[in-house]
Amino acid sequence: MKKFLILSLLVIVAATVASAELLTTANPIGQGKWAVLGAYLSDANVGNASAVSRATIGGYAGYGINDKLDVYLQAGSANLSGVAPLTSTMTAIGLNVKYQIAAESASMPVSVALGAGYKTLNITQSALLGGDMSGSQMLVGVGISKMMVPFVPYGGLTYRTTAAGGAQQSTQIDLTVGSAIAWSTQGAVFVEYTLQQMTPAGGGAAYSSGQMAAGVGYAL
Repeated sequence: MKKFLILSLLVIVAATVASAELLTTANPIGQGKWAVLGAYLSDANVGNASAVSRATIGGYAGYGINDKLDVYLQAGSANLSGVAPLTSTMTAIGLNVKYQIAAESASMPVSVALGAGYKTLNITQSALLGGDMSGSQMLVGVGISKMMVPFVPYGGLTYRTTAAGGAQQSTQIDLTVGSAIAWSTQGAVFVEYTLQQMTPAGGGAAYSSGQMAAGVGYAL
């Protein structure tokens, strides 16, 4: 059970821009422990264009600073489709921290965690899409999870701001539901869905999009 608790905090979202990446489950990795995860994500209605989608592949490496605080190094790469013959590729490197504020117990039905993160963005794209640019993203979030071995269902709410190419910041709110599903005491698959509410830079009309994600994690 202890090793399963370690793997259950693995972060599902290994993307450049996406979902409950801080929170997956609210259980800490454990002091001095490592965990890794690789994931694939698919976003629909990118930029409020129903024909445009985004595919992201990435990964996380997490380390338990103590029994409540974890730190994660993140890297990912995303490509747009539905904009041919134009091209757009985004890569990101980020650092996230997560702190468990309440642990599941006889008197507490769920675990609760808070998180924050920062990432740098590099975008390579056709001139008609704005040309190459760099940017950054900051995010904060809260999440809950429940141990129901071999399942660990979870939910998260994340708020993020993104700035790129010298433009004003855009904002995003993500509502995520998902579950870890263990195949052993150290390994698990993760599946989740995120509803994203976007407010574009410059005060454009808000819109929503959906994201599906799946990953494989392992506690070292």
